[in-house]
Amino acid sequence: MITLVFLAVLLIPVGAVAGILFLVFPRRRRAVLRRSALAYAFLVPALLFGVGPWLAARALTHAGTRPMDRVLTDSPSAYGVPQEDIEFRALDAVRLSGWFVEPSGKKPVLVCTHGLFRNRVEVLARIMPLCRQGYGALLYDSRSHGASERAMVSLGYHEKNDVLGAVRYVEQRYPDPLLRPGVVLFGVSMGAVAALQAAAQSHSYAGLILDSPFSSLERTVADHSWLFLKLPRFPFVNLFLFWFGKMATIGGGFLDSEAAMARVQPVPLLLIASEGDARIPASVAQSLYDASISPRKELKVFGKDVPHGAASRLHPEEYTRLLEDFLADLGP
Repeated sequence: MITLVFLAVLLIPVGAVAGILFLVFPRRRRAVLRRSALAYAFLVPALLFGVGPWLAARALTHAGTRPMDRVLTDSPSAYGVPQEDIEFRALDAVRLSGWFVEPSGKKPVLVCTHGLFRNRVEVLARIMPLCRQGYGALLYDSRSHGASERAMVSLGYHEKNDVLGAVRYVEQRYPDPLLRPGVVLFGVSMGAVAALQAAAQSHSYAGLILDSPFSSLERTVADHSWLFLKLPRFPFVNLFLFWFGKMATIGGGFLDSEAAMARVQPVPLLLIASEGDARIPASVAQSLYDASISPRKELKVFGKDVPHGAASRLHPEEYTRLLEDFLADLGP
C-alpha cells in the first residue's frame, strides 16, 4: 500500500500531462495512450529503484521525533522523582538535552537511549520505578530528536557518540573515581544498537541492557523494505544502503550488532525481545546472546502479544521485576 501511494504521488504529473494531451489532441489519442504507457513503463522502475532509494535514505537520515511524541510533556517529576534539566555534548560535539536523576549512595546510573522517531519520554516509564528505589538515570534526546541538536541520523552508528557523551557526562559529574556510581547502558530498538556500539569501544560501564536491538543494518533494511513496502532485496536495498552510507557518512562498513557484541567486555548483559515483534524477530536477540562472552547473561523473550519494543507497556510489572533483578546483582 505504501509503495502504491508513493508511486501514485510521483506519477501524478505524468498522468496530468497525458490527460491534457488526450483532450487537446482527440485525433491522436491512441498515440498519446501508447506513449503514456511507455512513459509509465520506464518511469515506474526508475522512480521505484532510482529516486525511491534516494528519497528513503534522505528521509531516514533527516528523521526526528514523530508528531505524536513531540507533544508529550511527561517528566520524572510527574512520577514524583526529582530531576535536573541538563545539556551535554556527544563525543562528536553534537549538543544533547536530557534529564538527570541523582542516584542514592553508589547505586548505578542508567544511561537511557530511546528509539528512532521517539524521544527521551519513551524510556521514562521503564526507568522511573527504578529511580524510586534509588537508582540514578540520565535520559536524553538522541541527535536530531526532541530538544537535541539536528544532525544526521544513522540508526546507531553516530548515535553511539551520544551514548559515549552521556557516559563522559557522568564521569565529569563525579570526578572522584572512588565516589563515582557505576554506569549501566540501557537502550530500546535503535537506542539498543547505539548502546551496544558504544559498549564495543568503551570500558566505562558496569552492565548492558538491550531491548529489541536489530542484527545488522543490511538485514534490517531488507526486512523492513519487504514488511512495509513489499520491495525485493535487490536492487532497492542495495541502492538504499549506498545512498544511506553516503548521506550518513558511515565509514568502515555498516552496523553489525553481532560483531559489536563480540567486542563488548564481559559485564552482566540483559537482552529483551518478543515473539510478536514482526520487525525484529526474537532470533536476533538469541544470536546476540550466543555471541556474548559475558559469564552472566540473560535473555528474556516475551510472548506473541508483544510487538516491537512494547514489553514494558503491555507487561509493566514483569518488565520492572526483570530490570530490578538484573540490577540487584550489580551491587549497591
